[in-house]
Amino acid sequence: MKDYLKIAWRNLWRNSRRTLITAASILFGVFFAVAMSSLQLGTLENMIDNMVRFYSGYVQIQEKDFLDTHSVNNSFSVDDHLKTLIASDENIIQSTQRIETFALAGSESNSFPSMILGIIPEKEEAISGLSKWLGEGEFISSGSKDILVGKVLADNLGVSVSDSLVLIGQGYHGISATGIYRVAGLLDFPLPDLSKQVIYMDLANCQEFMGLQGKITSLVLMVHSPEEVTAAMERLKPALNPDLSIYSWDEIQPELKNLIEGKVASGKIVKGLLFMVIGFGVWATIIMLMHERRRELGVMIAIGTQKFRILILILIESFFIGLIGVISGVAASFPLVWYFYRNPIYVTGKMEETYRTMGFEPVLKFSMAPDIFFSPAVTVFVIFALISLYQFYYVLKLKTVEALRA
Repeated sequence: MKDYLKIAWRNLWRNSRRTLITAASILFGVFFAVAMSSLQLGTLENMIDNMVRFYSGYVQIQEKDFLDTHSVNNSFSVDDHLKTLIASDENIIQSTQRIETFALAGSESNSFPSMILGIIPEKEEAISGLSKWLGEGEFISSGSKDILVGKVLADNLGVSVSDSLVLIGQGYHGISATGIYRVAGLLDFPLPDLSKQVIYMDLANCQEFMGLQGKITSLVLMVHSPEEVTAAMERLKPALNPDLSIYSWDEIQPELKNLIEGKVASGKIVKGLLFMVIGFGVWATIIMLMHERRRELGVMIAIGTQKFRILILILIESFFIGLIGVISGVAASFPLVWYFYRNPIYVTGKMEETYRTMGFEPVLKFSMAPDIFFSPAVTVFVIFALISLYQFYYVLKLKTVEALRA
């Protein structure tokens, strides 16, 4: 076997042009496959991060019936043990408490149903960057009695900054929840459906409004990446009160999960087409090179070299070429992926408007996850290996006399 390896390696560089052409076809295939995989995964991760930061967080702890009822009666208090557990978990990078409820918002001229979100302003800002959507007025702070109103809702109610807004709802255990609040600022969200119904207020202010002293409806947790969600949930679940449940972002936002699954499916189709193009390119290269070696193979058979020995040499040569091409492709793609990972592409024009309308940051991000290098490299190598089987067929069908005349 050692002799086979030596001869195969020498054969590669005896005709270096042929070797480099084949390896280059694999290199470019891996290069483009890695770049596409990085962009697709980075875009999906950014999409998920945008949505979970904006609303659900990666993980939420709720009273077990709240997800179905969205009633403030299904609220809970956060005990010291749970706070300590969350603070000591190295994968949980941020957490905040919220109240989600509904009320009728009214002004002198009109009234509309609204979604009330009680937040801790400083923590909410750290997670979602809520203030970036502030179109007019000022952001609220902890202890504030003022509110933030969606721009479309404010226009429908005919109110602006510093005007008063009446909120009427049903509080804890059916008590009447009413209050008059000053509008501190208007939030101009890219999603009209959100902008026409949302009202933010300080958590303590919301607890007072709904009669929820010391209680919340959800505890929002942020981890570094979606891959850490399951592990974080498994660590926290045993410590939870039996009346509480823990949910991942895709359980709270199934519509986002469906959107992501659709994006993943379309991404697989695009990558499949790319791999087909790569396969045909490698196939054409292999055919060309085998015709070029026709006389060489004919001479080897004519002097008595058994075909199975030629097949072993071709197999080893193909392995070397495939390995050179794959490693070179990964090495060539790494600087590009790393650069765009550190310097995302910010889109402009109509595409920017589309991104913002959908509530996403108008940026194309790349990923540096190990799988974006490993998976395309293995796939292209397997494609090359399968196509290389044509060389076996070519050798087995080769007629010595015809080959010598080539």
